[in-house]
Amino acid sequence: MRNEESLSPNSPYVFDFIGGHNNSYTFKTINKITYEVTFKPTTYLFGEESIFSQQTFEFSIILVDNPANFVPLDKSVAPTVVAVFIDFYENAKDTIAIYICDSSDGKQILRQRKFNDWFEIYRQASFIKIDSGFVESDGTFYPVSLIIKEQNPYRVQIFEQFLNVIDGYNATK
Repeated sequence: MRNEESLSPNSPYVFDFIGGHNNSYTFKTINKITYEVTFKPTTYLFGEESIFSQQTFEFSIILVDNPANFVPLDKSVAPTVVAVFIDFYENAKDTIAIYICDSSDGKQILRQRKFNDWFEIYRQASFIKIDSGFVESDGTFYPVSLIIKEQNPYRVQIFEQFLNVIDGYNATK
């Protein structure tokens, strides 16, 4: 846990790498809210035969424990998520991260906006992001982002395949 007196309100929290199948990280906020950040292998996205399949992960931010049942504004959550993201990429430079905004409560557009804000505020020159989305048969729109390191030698092919997957999914509706 961070020492409140020693860090500014925008400093990241201390996080732990738990590992496991979903490459989990956890951290607890000053408000005793526990988050888990995961990078779940998503080898099926581009197809098992794709040269990118082993580097593709679904990135998730999961609220694990919230004793107060509300989430107050906490300016240290964003830099913590960014620090976790950077840590994961340091260990897997060719990672392809997919972020699909949760729609279980109908707030996926708000989540997309917040994620985009975080990406812009904490923009690392070494990351690039492309945004798209898909529509389910019930009309629900799911925003999706793909993030890779700028120096990924396959970035053009990755973006093309990503957009083809999204287009193919939307065409079946």
